[in-house]
Amino acid sequence: MKTTITVLLVCFLAAFSACNAQSTKDISTPDTLKQMNLLDEQIKMYGQVFTLAGMSDDENPTGGADNYLEMVENMDVSEELKEQIREMYDVYDTSLDPTKKEELKIKVSKMLNKGVVDAQSE
Repeated sequence: MKTTITVLLVCFLAAFSACNAQSTKDISTPDTLKQMNLLDEQIKMYGQVFTLAGMSDDENPTGGADNYLEMVENMDVSEELKEQIREMYDVYDTSLDPTKKEELKIKVSKMLNKGVVDAQSE
């Protein structure tokens, strides 16, 4: 019983000291640093996965693209749909840069206005 209490006390003190030993330094990214574009990184990763699986560039769903816009160009869809995808990608890419908040507001506003006009015309 005494050993159990001692072991529990030692574990509690070790956990407490480990929690207090953690750094209180703020590890958040600065407001001027652009974040990683996850769409481009996903295309790179998926391209590598399909290549490692033995698919050629013709069979590969990413079409051997190195970034998202290259994949969009290789897609077999209408030019109108490609343009919409490029616009959405541009808005997403702009949102990653904290210094372009005003530009992002303008792009989103234009996209929303275009969507409202298109919806009303249908």
